[in-house]
Amino acid sequence: MTPSWARRWRQRLWRVDAADRGPIVLRHRRIYILPTRRGLALIATLTIMLLTSMNYALSLGHALTFLVAGLVAAALLQTYRNLAGIAASPLAAGEAFAGGDLGFTLSLANPGAERRGIVVAARSGPSLRVDLPAGATRPVQLSVATTRRGRVALGRVTVSTDFPLGLWRGWAYIHFPLAGVAYPAPEAPPPPLPQGLEGFDLRLSARAADTELAGLRDYHPGDALSRIAWKAVARGAGWYTKQFEGSGGGGALELNWAELPPGLDVEARLSRLCAWILGAERETRPFSLTLPGTELVSGSGAGQRRAALTALALFPRESAP
Repeated sequence: MTPSWARRWRQRLWRVDAADRGPIVLRHRRIYILPTRRGLALIATLTIMLLTSMNYALSLGHALTFLVAGLVAAALLQTYRNLAGIAASPLAAGEAFAGGDLGFTLSLANPGAERRGIVVAARSGPSLRVDLPAGATRPVQLSVATTRRGRVALGRVTVSTDFPLGLWRGWAYIHFPLAGVAYPAPEAPPPPLPQGLEGFDLRLSARAADTELAGLRDYHPGDALSRIAWKAVARGAGWYTKQFEGSGGGGALELNWAELPPGLDVEARLSRLCAWILGAERETRPFSLTLPGTELVSGSGAGQRRAALTALALFPRESAP
């Protein structure tokens, strides 16, 4: 087990845990500076120049060496001052479908002079370069690639700069407890909406009385089991789905986990339900959602869509169909 002092130093140096609460002001205890490749090459050149000047007693060589060394030292101070005092705060976490990019928003506030060439990068996403005018506050949009559904943490963020000459790189780590949600990827091509769940439940006779059998159509994968013409299947006539007319033709949908084809695994079921939720939203139809351990009452709109997709995203991975 790692000693407590080692954990504290590990956290202080690398910010591996999401323990920061905004706003975080970058001070000397958080800022690290090392020479870049260009800086290392220049320092090596100055070392050779100094040794050569000492060996041959070159006064002009000494003057040039110390002049350039002073420039390198001044660049080090300016790189530090370009980061010091910036305040970072978490703003929002976005939403995405698995396989896409999940967006996060941070805020950078500059209480002092203008800062140039500030680079902000998430641990697993592209970097973003921004300039901060004096006294300005700017939102910064970061993205993290998602590979699976569930909660996706922003992770550790690096704020860095090599301004003004690219000789030194200063950086600081911040790690906010900011997480977004990656929804299951919808099934493609999108399956037709379940015809058997449009605004009524055949298991409730009071509601079934308002509908009439309109005919049969070919069975499509994803059709509700309660709408399959089982008598036709038993006679060997093929697979057909019942179609009804009545008060439920364009009404609410009931999306039920238990009525999905039993051959689908957990992720395939979630992808199909996700596609149905998006289809219901496109057709502006209210829907309810029933999952093992979760039941969402009928509703519509962005809030209903977000609640349903979040329930799919956070569905336990080890749950059996």
